[in-house]
Amino acid sequence: MRRLLILALLACSALAAAAAGRHEHKSDDRGVWVEIAQAPASTRSWKNPYEGQADGVAAGEKLFHQHCADCHGDDARGKHAPNLRSPGVQNATPGELAWLLRNGNMTHRMPPWAGIPEQRRWQIVAFIKSLGVETKTSASNIVAAPYSASR
Repeated sequence: MRRLLILALLACSALAAAAAGRHEHKSDDRGVWVEIAQAPASTRSWKNPYEGQADGVAAGEKLFHQHCADCHGDDARGKHAPNLRSPGVQNATPGELAWLLRNGNMTHRMPPWAGIPEQRRWQIVAFIKSLGVETKTSASNIVAAPYSASR
């Protein structure tokens, strides 16, 4: 009986360790997750035609909720997939994110979204980039006052 209990505890520990490791990502020297950084170097210079455009971001948000929220969560903080507000995603260039959307990453169960028109993929990228990097402060819903040089 004692041996069975020890084996059960070891099995639970192994499963917990595997589950915890599943959400860890290695980053390149820019802080971009290697899953994204594997995009061809030429994609880093691709420009998003919707960058900084409120209409493009709003359209991207609608598309995100239609195609991405089931896995990444309504708030993009991750549900069954990574937190898109993390530095590993936000440090990526728009071009790298567009490449990942088009090609997917089946190793991590991210399907390719090549069937979505390029314009719409760029709108999703605009929305994702508009989220910014989540800090521990923003993750706990405590919002710090913006920095002001006049303080």
